[in-house]
Amino acid sequence: MTILWTVNLIPRDAAAALSIKSDVLGGWVEAMAARLKTIEGVRLVIACKSDTGRDFRIECGGVTYCAIPYRRGADLRTLTLVCDRIIRDHAPDIIHIEGTEFLHASAMLLAAKARRIPTVASMQGILNGQYGYQCGLLPIDDMLLSPDPVSVFSALTLHLRKTRWYAPRMKPERALLGQAEYFLGRTTWDRAHTYAVNPKAKYYSCARVLRAPFYETQWDIGTMERHTLYVGNSYYALKGFHFLVEALPELIREYPDIKVYVAGHKPFDEPSSILKKGYGMYLKKRIGALGVGGHIEFTGTLSAAEVARRLSKVNAYVLTSVAENSPNTLGEAMLVGTPCISAYVGGAPDMATDGKEALFYRSDDPALLAWCVKRIFDSDALATHLSQNARRRAQETHDADENARTLYGVYLDILKAK
Repeated sequence: MTILWTVNLIPRDAAAALSIKSDVLGGWVEAMAARLKTIEGVRLVIACKSDTGRDFRIECGGVTYCAIPYRRGADLRTLTLVCDRIIRDHAPDIIHIEGTEFLHASAMLLAAKARRIPTVASMQGILNGQYGYQCGLLPIDDMLLSPDPVSVFSALTLHLRKTRWYAPRMKPERALLGQAEYFLGRTTWDRAHTYAVNPKAKYYSCARVLRAPFYETQWDIGTMERHTLYVGNSYYALKGFHFLVEALPELIREYPDIKVYVAGHKPFDEPSSILKKGYGMYLKKRIGALGVGGHIEFTGTLSAAEVARRLSKVNAYVLTSVAENSPNTLGEAMLVGTPCISAYVGGAPDMATDGKEALFYRSDDPALLAWCVKRIFDSDALATHLSQNARRRAQETHDADENARTLYGVYLDILKAK
């Protein structure tokens, strides 16, 4: 069976072979690919979104990698021709489109349909489901009327990013959702959104395989750093980090040594387009106004092993997002056994049960978030209870061999139907 897999990045193995910088995201692509290629009779081809416009085709680690070049002015027709060439070159038995967010996903589906190749689309972020949350539930109207120029600028850029950059991407995604015959998802949230657009399509469920260090590392209450938190992303308003910032003064009052480790660089120091600057400026101003900057440490870019080690040493992990499907960072923290606090959003409630494997709070409620943090800081028994249950559940959810078998079974089922 030849499987053509379309992904939104260039995996590390291919990036290393091409001597280009690899993306720290998408490690689950490599993890699942490593399992799939070991199945007898499987030939795996991965078509990668190439933002630089670079074209390539290489063999690496038993997988064929080829490019879907994004050049200036690339449109649906151009990308469809590129995808048709890739299909023609590799003659796949089945095509797996990983993610519906980018134009090449629609292009690959059109090319596949023209050649009558069975195709399944995996759900990732779902733009049409996240549109209303792009401004991070911030009070945009109040900010626009504020006498503070930073608030006005932040509100304008957040709104412009939502309406001018994000909204146009929703139309091709919705077209793809309406045309696909098969979907692959993991949560009640993505099931609901695919059904809302295309109730006739067949839906399959398959959890992700995560990166190896998270299976190999374990949280230990005896060696953790007390009164510390870990957050996986603060670059976009959608990730909701500002609500943890709002919760910090209450927490500092009781735990003056509290420290929040945030993966990545400071969003307000990173060079970026004008549409991305607004949220960083808002964060910087709120952190300064609340006097909490000394309690926040941005870690810079971390490898999977470094993230796993960090998770094993903190008192708790916090998912602060205001919208998510199935957040990999939550799965990674649960695998390590880090006590987890999660906003009750999207597919997160499918990954853990409140009070058993995690503590949940409403995403825009800093007081409730602070209370969840306090509960874990004050009770080693609760922290241990959450840790053990989360690790046990995540080991089942992200069982690498089982998930690879499930995915392969999905391919066989679709081929049989066709």
